[in-house]
Amino acid sequence: MIKVGIIGAQTPDAGELLRILINHPEVDILSLYAPSLTGHRISSVHHGFIGETDFFFVDKIDPSKLDAIFIAENSPIVNSLIEHIGDWEDLRVIDMSPDRHDDWKPSEFVYGLSEMNRKALVRGARLATVPTPIASVSLIPLYPLAAHLLLTSDIEINVKLPESLVTSIDINRVAEEIENQLKSIQHSFDSKVNISLHPSNSLRSIRESIIFKCSLGIDEISRILEETYDDHNFTFTTRESVSDAEVEGTQKCLIFISKPGAGLLELEVVADGFLRGGAGDATHILNLLFSLHEKVGLCLKPTLYNKGNTLSPDATTSWFA
Repeated sequence: MIKVGIIGAQTPDAGELLRILINHPEVDILSLYAPSLTGHRISSVHHGFIGETDFFFVDKIDPSKLDAIFIAENSPIVNSLIEHIGDWEDLRVIDMSPDRHDDWKPSEFVYGLSEMNRKALVRGARLATVPTPIASVSLIPLYPLAAHLLLTSDIEINVKLPESLVTSIDINRVAEEIENQLKSIQHSFDSKVNISLHPSNSLRSIRESIIFKCSLGIDEISRILEETYDDHNFTFTTRESVSDAEVEGTQKCLIFISKPGAGLLELEVVADGFLRGGAGDATHILNLLFSLHEKVGLCLKPTLYNKGNTLSPDATTSWFA
């Protein structure tokens, strides 16, 4: 079993993560570090855990007794943990904190978008950082095209996402994150990524429209994406636009390709904004770091299935419980 601790266990991101890890067959949760809530049950902060577990928040975390630590907040203990990571040769650290990309050095941390860096994560990585939600959803369809040197113009990304997420996003930082990752794949990429945010009625999903210049047809773009993700478990192209309900509560990322005008390409991408770039990607990274199958703990799980929406792709009511 993988012995796990979480720093910042009281945060919403940690709550999402706990809902996955509590049923992960290879994980043993040992330390939920939240000093301000020491002695309180996790159900006092995170809903849905009454009757599921007797976990309590604690004010100490011992890396020597753990195999993996998730970072879910900016805590003073984090700097000490990273500084002394060499003291625990088998410890893995996964950073999903709000400022996850501010201080880490690329030579030390692997950028944890599994669709891009699966080999690096499998082959002995010890430190990994979770991409931010918009970057995760954007880079999944763009990465294969960058690998084929097809990104030669500015990229416009229109994002619809839950209103609760809008105010917490710095679009300039996210654009820089996307640009840096594209440059690491297509070294000649020197265009701009422009992001606009729009609040939606969705409770969980991120829906993006990514538009840029590209002369290739839909069939050729589809072939590139499908060949890239043929052996991946969560990313798929679709033949038509799909509703948010297809991804809510799952790790899936669905891509619909269209040509909005001559010489232009549009990628419509939809994913769960609390799992992609959050708890889902963090668990995906954990699986790869410990040589588990990608889908362990991330298979389709029971959700609130609203039969009234099954034939309505434009419905905004969430099926997620």
